[in-house]
Parts: sequence; C-alpha cells; structure tokens
Amino acid sequence: MSGMPTWTILGGGYQSYLKGDYQTAYNEWLPLAELGDAEAQYNIGVLFDEGAGVDQDLALAADWYRRAGEQGFLDAQTNLGMMYYHGQGVDHDLQEAAKWFRMAADQGDAEAERYLGLIAD
Repeated sequence: MSGMPTWTILGGGYQSYLKGDYQTAYNEWLPLAELGDAEAQYNIGVLFDEGAGVDQDLALAADWYRRAGEQGFLDAQTNLGMMYYHGQGVDHDLQEAAKWFRMAADQGDAEAERYLGLIAD
C-alpha cells in the first residue's frame, strides 16, 4: 500500500511524521480530517494502517481511506482497494476492490490498473 503521507499544506504534521513523532502528526491532522480535509483523512488512515502513533486498527484505516477516497483522493482509493483485495480491515471483496481500483486507475494510478488486471484474471 502507499504508506507515506502526501505533501501539501499539512506540513507541520509531515515534519512530525518524518521525525517519527507520529502522535504529534496525528494530533495535527485529526482536527483537519474531522473537518473533511481529504488529505488529512488519508494521512490519519495511514497512521492507523501502520500503527504509527496510534494502535494499529485496519478497520479504522479503511474508514478514513473511504472518507478521503469518496472525495477523489487517489492514494486513499488505491489503499482501500488493496484492503478489500487482501481482506485487511474489511471483508475480502474483489468487486469492492475493483470499484476503488477503477476510481484510482481512472486518475492514472498504475498500481490500481495492475490490480484491476489481476482481478480480471
């Protein structure tokens, strides 16, 4: 899965993330995520996915990826597709995986396109 958070206006949290201060990153990103910022939602998903600064919780990671993915956030769509493909934090569901991979592939994500091919086979 794409693990590294993305880099835009959420810079303070990224500096903390890069230093390994995941709890500070979480504290900086969570309020933004709760307000609906897709990038912050994705980043919170990454923290739960990795168990970085929070207890690992794949179901919560999937929930945060879904929120960001529904807003068109490419990496969240790919990660959520991977979770459905592997049955991590969600039920194994190739149809649902394909749905999320298709959204990401339509934005040019080569990894999502590759997984669509695997599902088709």
